[in-house]
Amino acid sequence: PFLVVLVGGDLLAGEATAGTYRLLVTRPVSRTSIIIAKFIAGLVYTNLLIICLMIFSLFGSILIFGTGELIVMQDKIYVFAADDVMWRFLLSYGYASLSMSVVFALSFLFSVLVENAIGPIVATMAVIIVFLIISVLNFELLNVIKPALFVTHMNKWREFMRDPLDYSNIITSAIILFAHIVVFFAATNIIFNKKDILT
Repeated sequence: PFLVVLVGGDLLAGEATAGTYRLLVTRPVSRTSIIIAKFIAGLVYTNLLIICLMIFSLFGSILIFGTGELIVMQDKIYVFAADDVMWRFLLSYGYASLSMSVVFALSFLFSVLVENAIGPIVATMAVIIVFLIISVLNFELLNVIKPALFVTHMNKWREFMRDPLDYSNIITSAIILFAHIVVFFAATNIIFNKKDILT
């Protein structure tokens, strides 16, 4: 998350710090188009980062452990046949990519609110840490809000390493993460379109 937040927190705050907002919005494109372009650029970075990590982990594990069966220790021990590993691995990283896209979208939202990139970086990491703490605490009041927290759904990539797969649980969590991305992007767009860049 930290590598994602470093870029997401700087995409808009960096413009404010450099004083290039005015130059940017004088172009014959709408503010929404600017936000969409920057958001897509951030998503491309996030997904390329995940792909690099996937390649390193795949080839690193093949180099160290070789190919063959995969042993996974979670609540119990799972042993997957060699031909049952790659699709689980790819889907796990696909889901991790969705999770990191939420982190990027949150840092992008914080980035539009400030004029210094350090603020969004610290704020996003703080939100993630606080939400992680809330997600592990077992209080009745907190149990009500846990399903709505994105961090509750970020580690569902592990579900691909279980047998049988609980598709409904994975799909529900993926929808919740996607909804967070949409809400964070929409909020960023609204704030940027109303932002006073002249002062």
